[in-house]
Amino acid sequence: MRARFRAAAAVISVIVVVSLIIASKIQNNSQTESLRRNIWRNANLSTLPADESRGERIARAAGCIACHTDLESDGEMLAGGVVFATPIGKIISPNISSDKQYGIGDWNREQLAEALINGLAPDGSHYWPALPYVAYRSMKTQDVADLHAWLMNTKPISLPAPEHKLRIPSASNRLIGLWKNQYVPKGPLPDEPIPMGQYLVNNLGHCAECHAQRGPLGSITDRSLKGNTRGPDGSNVPAITRQALMDWTVEDIAFYLEIGMTPEGDFAGAHMAPVVEHSTSYLLPEERIAIAEYLLSDINQ
Repeated sequence: MRARFRAAAAVISVIVVVSLIIASKIQNNSQTESLRRNIWRNANLSTLPADESRGERIARAAGCIACHTDLESDGEMLAGGVVFATPIGKIISPNISSDKQYGIGDWNREQLAEALINGLAPDGSHYWPALPYVAYRSMKTQDVADLHAWLMNTKPISLPAPEHKLRIPSASNRLIGLWKNQYVPKGPLPDEPIPMGQYLVNNLGHCAECHAQRGPLGSITDRSLKGNTRGPDGSNVPAITRQALMDWTVEDIAFYLEIGMTPEGDFAGAHMAPVVEHSTSYLLPEERIAIAEYLLSDINQ
């Protein structure tokens, strides 16, 4: 009887210790999220003057159109329905049009910032990291304000996106705070000065989400752009480091981002084609140049 009691006590002790460790790490993540939140609140996000036309460029740079529009089925823009195959099942992008029932038409700027930068829904639950808040964590306050202004003036689409088709209980997202603490870098923080090209590649453009290798938990521990053998739909995604692009010039890369043509005369295909069509082709020429210069810089190893 005593042996059973000791064994039960040992099991309970292990459970308590593990629970305390998990709770501590989730609390650490919450503190980091609060730090980011204080930055945009101190910058008066809710009252900043916003530029709607610039907001569309932010949406394009951030990949909002390609990820939230079912292009294969000629879906309405921003109505969601794009399927992302992940190790935990199929995650389906939501409707982010200005519709108040099925979209995000009733969101304020802070709720948009919470989603993009902290990965939190209006009810406080965690979004799955298919939403690339790991990269958006450094998003500038003004960019959030401008993006919100544009999103609120898009065509409202009264259409619910399909539910995720997961292999695990949906309640598992309660533990994402633990995942965030482990795999979301603490910095750079919002509004920290970041060179334009670096910001467009590493943050708004979230290039590492496809061009860096993921671990078994969907994490990217090395966010350098060395390629990914398990990209979208299991495809192989090439490296875009300075070494990998050594035969390209700044002008070659900028031209590719504008129309999708390589120096050899080939055109972007697979998942890169909609990125060019709906994202990089809409950037300002100086923004594409800044991206190219960053990709060919010594920083991009």
